[in-house]
Amino acid sequence: MDIEQVARVVKLVEGSQLHEVTIANSGQSITVVNNLNQQSATSHVETRPIHKPGNGGSEHSHLCATHVGQVYLSEDDATDNLVNKGDHIQKGQKICFIDELTRLLPVISDKEGIVSDILVEDGHNIEYGQPIFNLEI
Repeated sequence: MDIEQVARVVKLVEGSQLHEVTIANSGQSITVVNNLNQQSATSHVETRPIHKPGNGGSEHSHLCATHVGQVYLSEDDATDNLVNKGDHIQKGQKICFIDELTRLLPVISDKEGIVSDILVEDGHNIEYGQPIFNLEI
């Protein structure tokens, strides 16, 4: 990828309300993350190869937030998390909740796979499109 194109994407993301943008081209992907937790809008660029099925490794994917609010991994404080690391989840399965303006909205999986990592902490703020779980498909 052309470094000038990458620099333009970083500048566009810094000046926008976007949290994360991923661009894939010629077997490489670049993810630009707008760091909203700091006072100044800085970005982090990460380059990694794209895993394709059939090349000997498993494909990785994310399950992302469908709303803005606070993420909850269980229905209430008395129950276990809906999904834990190592769990196999089905497409259409309820995986967590997001509290959006006092409405507890379920997040439903749009993919099937095994949870390889939980990327958020229970009760923390989350942005639309922010990854919640890593999946091995």
